[in-house]
Amino acid sequence: MQLAHIGNFGPPHSTENHIKRALENNGHEVIPLQESPKLFTEEIGYGVDLVMWTHTHGLAPEETHPDQMRFIMRCREAGVPVISVHLDRWWGLAREHQVLLEPFFRTDMVFTADGAHREQFDNAGINHRWMPPGISAGEARLGSRQDRFASDIAFVGSWQGGYHSEHKHRAELVDWLRKVYGNRVAFWPKQGQPAVRGQDLIDLYASTKVVVGDSCLINSACCYFSDRIPETIGRGGFLLHPRVHGVTDGGLYTEGEHLDCWNMGDWDELKFKIDYWLDNDTERQSIAIEGHEHVLAHHAYEVRMAEVLTECGHLGMLP
Repeated sequence: MQLAHIGNFGPPHSTENHIKRALENNGHEVIPLQESPKLFTEEIGYGVDLVMWTHTHGLAPEETHPDQMRFIMRCREAGVPVISVHLDRWWGLAREHQVLLEPFFRTDMVFTADGAHREQFDNAGINHRWMPPGISAGEARLGSRQDRFASDIAFVGSWQGGYHSEHKHRAELVDWLRKVYGNRVAFWPKQGQPAVRGQDLIDLYASTKVVVGDSCLINSACCYFSDRIPETIGRGGFLLHPRVHGVTDGGLYTEGEHLDCWNMGDWDELKFKIDYWLDNDTERQSIAIEGHEHVLAHHAYEVRMAEVLTECGHLGMLP
């Protein structure tokens, strides 16, 4: 199958590049198209079986919405389906109005990491499907301990501000970890440094006993999580993450088998869990290995893209 994929392919660790690599590993030909205002005015997308779009807000701003909509309509007239794929959530956040305004949500099918707002998507007339986050199979490797990354506890991700203001738990979690564990907890990336990527990230997880994670669970702790879960577990990290109905209760991952969890906001439970796992190396490492194998088998992007294309096929969108 030949696909055109619209997105931001500049950053090597972007979702677009991970998806492109997974599709190619699955035997498909992918034509990468860098998202830009000009792109949607060009004669593209008509000689392929499918157009996939991963939108970056700002690369195709509001003034280009008419061109984006005309592009979608031209593809439909040519018999080429267009689908949207994204790892973010919108409902319950200040940007939820974008769902009603942006052509990105008016394609033939929209796949996002938000599985908790089916009624809202339906009411908005959006053909939405849940696509849980995954990890690039090439990144799902076990690393080796490095002294420069070693710590008992770590938080990896956006911790220095600028995260969704609606989700106050992130700042509360960072403050709590600092207060309770002091220099036993490391925050990555370091102040003023770029994000840790590639082999360094793999080795970071191999050098950390307990990784404490978080996702934007404002309003609904159901069927949504960031790629923090597969990105951590897939690299062999031991993860503590807030409980999420439909996710950590066996829906996708199983608490006590692939990771461990606490009730968001229950700081006593979180402290108990952290202290327990710091003292139980063998059991902790066993869960980390089982989680790593589970992600490789079920949550690599090769698996996720096969699921997306199968769903498109069931609806008669593919040859």
